[in-house]
Amino acid sequence: MDFSAWGAIFAHWPTDWIIIGAFAIFAALDAMRSGSARIAALVLSLPAALLFTQALPQALFLGPLSAQLTAPLAQVGVFVVIEIVLYIVAHRLIFTFSDGAKPIQALVAGLAAAIVLLVVWLQVPGLDSVWHFGDQVQAVFGEAYRFWWLIGSYIALAAVRS
Repeated sequence: MDFSAWGAIFAHWPTDWIIIGAFAIFAALDAMRSGSARIAALVLSLPAALLFTQALPQALFLGPLSAQLTAPLAQVGVFVVIEIVLYIVAHRLIFTFSDGAKPIQALVAGLAAAIVLLVVWLQVPGLDSVWHFGDQVQAVFGEAYRFWWLIGSYIALAAVRS
């Protein structure tokens, strides 16, 4: 069997789309295994973390501290810490005891999670230093369409709730 042909197929795909697809598959497999509670918590906590991160410089006690964190990786660290805290809070709020999602529900939940993560990723300046998505991904998921991607993802996730 000629495995070099398989490599040629994936060599022409932009790395951005491979990363997005891998995350969507991982999220779908997790939803099949344990239900959509974790994905729902992630989808709800990501935009909230974005809002909290943008509001942090005006915060009373943490504002001056966050102003000192100007390096992109420091900003990523702040975003990740806020995201982890909000994810735990959201998961505790919406945790459902589920025996797992059906494959189609899991696929829709995985795609919704990937879309929300991607839209939020493009809005957080520090995350751009970790991975910069290409022009094609930014055109599809950028400012002009992000509202529709987010609302569609939330509606889809609500429809497949386990």
